Amino acid sequence: MSGGYKTEMQAADTVGKMWHPSLYIGSILESHEDRVSILPDRIKQSMPSPEPKPSEGGWLYRVLEPYYSRECVDNVMEAMMGGQISSGASWPRKLAAEVCELYKVPVALPTSSGASALHVALLACNLGPHDHVLVPALTMVAVANMVKMVGAKPVYCDSAKGSVNPGTADLLKKATPRTKAVIVCHTYGVACKDIAEIAALCKEKGWWLIEDICEAMGTRADTGELVGTFGDFAVTSLYANKPITAGDGGWVHAREKKHHDRLKSLINHGFDPAYHFLHFETAPNAKMNGLGAAFVCSQVKMLPLLMQHRGRVASWYREGLAGIDGLSCIEQRQVDAPWVFGVETRDRKTRDALRDHLAAQGVETRNYFYPLHLEPVNFYGDDAGVYDVELPNAEHLAQVGFYLPTHSFLERADTQFICSVIKSYYQPEAAVDEPPRQKGWADAERTKSLQQSSPAS
Repeated sequence: MSGGYKTEMQAADTVGKMWHPSLYIGSILESHEDRVSILPDRIKQSMPSPEPKPSEGGWLYRVLEPYYSRECVDNVMEAMMGGQISSGASWPRKLAAEVCELYKVPVALPTSSGASALHVALLACNLGPHDHVLVPALTMVAVANMVKMVGAKPVYCDSAKGSVNPGTADLLKKATPRTKAVIVCHTYGVACKDIAEIAALCKEKGWWLIEDICEAMGTRADTGELVGTFGDFAVTSLYANKPITAGDGGWVHAREKKHHDRLKSLINHGFDPAYHFLHFETAPNAKMNGLGAAFVCSQVKMLPLLMQHRGRVASWYREGLAGIDGLSCIEQRQVDAPWVFGVETRDRKTRDALRDHLAAQGVETRNYFYPLHLEPVNFYGDDAGVYDVELPNAEHLAQVGFYLPTHSFLERADTQFICSVIKSYYQPEAAVDEPPRQKGWADAERTKSLQQSSPAS
């Protein structure tokens, strides 16, 4: 098998004899130190440091802030007063119509989360045991988890040089005769540079293509097209840290109408519309309730404007951080509006020290994702041995990268302050700007927006 992957039998011989899932389950009850101590050095040495603590005054700038308007609240009240609160109410259908209009697709179905949306998309691809799914190593763990949930095997792919996303060549390096699907994640809202080429490759190979746009709603590829329009399926998350939100939730959409009935069944226990309580396949409960759909429904049409603002935030950061030796910014695509704005240092020690420096000034940050192939879960069971794979670009980014506050309430003065804190780390003689905000400012801005009349009133 290519890429250093071991067969299940090899994994059992090398690791399984000393390790069994039941031992891990027992160790969950033990201390963090005990769980870490049994991991191989390769994982232990690459594990991130504990998260920085905020200054005594707490966080002045959170990494992400939920944004929503008065219309969202009005819609929820309307749903409650009219009894339209369940997944079978009118609001999930209205949300689906908004998504279909935005993405110009015939099928969209709201779900309970981005993970559940991916779960049903994978089920719709008829994936199961012995099937391989190519996934990025540098992405959120839910991607690999959902592949495992359908019984398939995630095959981790490196990021392309200078990118947070794999390129076509990185996928081909990991392809096997068992490859049946590819998941492209557009990590951090940075459109995958090769998405059009990857779509053509999948069509040629007969592979399913799922676009995970959980971090890339409203993101445009270099072609100008919305990401989420290249794959057979696209899935997204409406968690509170996303540009538009239902608090939790998501959706799955498809380019072909033929997928509608099966997707609708899969998100609802596999119900059959003709027989109701007769089930022909095992499926999850992945439905979104009416209140969540009502809350987010009006936000879909706001997404282009919200993404324009994210583009401004990115340009302010790039301008403010230009010329700092030893610090680089997240890759810039032709349409530059990442979900979060990332920076990369020369080494892990600098990354950790800079994050501590920012935390002391009340600026919250987050590390880049820890590579999926190095997750401790890959030390045992069917995944034993996966951690031995070498994916140098993803591993390097995970050691040196982190992201800054990025949300809809930020203005230029906020990014100028954050950039001045970063400059003062690299240039100790540089003065830190006076913060333009007081603690709790984002809540005050949110309250102000909720006090404004909705457009419909």
